[in-house]
Amino acid sequence: MVRGEIPLVMDINTKRGQSSLNYERDAIEKFSLIHPEYRFIETPKDRPAAVDGVFMKGGVLHSVLEVKVRNMTRAKLRDSFDDTWLVTMDKVEAGRALSRLLRIPFVGMLYLLPEERLFTLRITDEKGEWALDFDTKETVTQKCINGGEATRLNAFLPLATAREHK
Repeated sequence: MVRGEIPLVMDINTKRGQSSLNYERDAIEKFSLIHPEYRFIETPKDRPAAVDGVFMKGGVLHSVLEVKVRNMTRAKLRDSFDDTWLVTMDKVEAGRALSRLLRIPFVGMLYLLPEERLFTLRITDEKGEWALDFDTKETVTQKCINGGEATRLNAFLPLATAREHK
C-alpha cells in the first residue's frame, strides 16, 4: 500500500461476503465434479477483479467466467423476472473485453441456492461477439452483498437459453 493510501475495504471480507464466496465456490465445485476435464482458476479475492476467473481445458484457456449465486428458485426467476437473470452491464462488458482479447468465450454461471441448480450461459463467442440477445435497462438494485442501493445499467440474460448441469 502506498503511504497515505486508504485501505480498500472489500465486501468479500464481511460475513455475508464470505458466505457468498463459499456459495460461488460450491457452484464451481459442482460444475467441476460434473465436468472434471475443466480446471477453474480464480481471480484474487483480496482486490476487485473484472471477472471471477477462467476455465482451462487440456492445459489451455477455455473460457472467461462470471459466477452469480441467487437465493431464489427457477420458478421465481421465470414468474417474477421474465426468465432472466441480472448482471451489471459493467461486468458483462468486462467479460466481453477479456473474451475478445484472450480469444475465448465469456460464460455466465448461475447457481440457484434453494434447488442447488446450476446453469451456464455463453454470453460471447471466442471473438468477443455477443452469442445471445439480451435486454439492458438502468435499474435500482442492491449495491453489493452487504446491502445499499445503486442505479446502474444492467443486463437481463435469458435463462431459457442456458444449459443446466446435473
